Amino acid sequence: MRINMEIIVQGKGKEFFTPNEVTLNFTFTIKGQTYEEVLREGVKNVQYFVDELLLQNNFEKENLKTRNFVIKEETRYDNLTHQNIFEGFSFNQYATLKFDYDKEKLATMMVSISKLDNAPMCQVDFGVKDEKDCRKKILAKAYKDAEEQALAIAEAAGKCLKQCAKVDFKPFTSDYHSRARYGSDIMYAEKAVAGVAQTIANTFTPEDIVLTETLYCLWNAE
Repeated sequence: MRINMEIIVQGKGKEFFTPNEVTLNFTFTIKGQTYEEVLREGVKNVQYFVDELLLQNNFEKENLKTRNFVIKEETRYDNLTHQNIFEGFSFNQYATLKFDYDKEKLATMMVSISKLDNAPMCQVDFGVKDEKDCRKKILAKAYKDAEEQALAIAEAAGKCLKQCAKVDFKPFTSDYHSRARYGSDIMYAEKAVAGVAQTIANTFTPEDIVLTETLYCLWNAE
């Protein structure tokens, strides 16, 4: 009589992806003494950005997606009086702009931003557009790894590996983004350098995205 055997293994998948999408994360900030003032000037600043940068670089205004919009009262704590001192209001709008990765286009955008009056803070992230395909590749590798481990254990025990009875996995813990980032502090430092757009295009290459996933598989053997 053959005794059935259950084998639980942990399979891991790892894949390298070349970034093919750029995400520009903008923070528009205005400060003033009244709510009405910061609202008016904040909206005007964003509209100026749309007119002078987006439309001039062949984007549509709808391409700029707002993530968050906040107008709040600003205060400063006074250690002598132990009171909060009113310092006006602040306007903050956080928005993103995504487009296919292109060195020349990115370089042109960064230089254009640096020339704007009251330019927004900007952080550049690199990612992949086809996230579903990336996930399939990683999970396939993880499953294959689990199968190979289960087969080795079954053979060592003198058993024949049968079907996989159960699969469980943890959600992705990594975003589909490269660790490479380009901040506006670097952009402003380069502002006065002649030919900066070409310099960025020639020297700035985003790091590959490395993603891993783990599957927990239960195999039957007999």
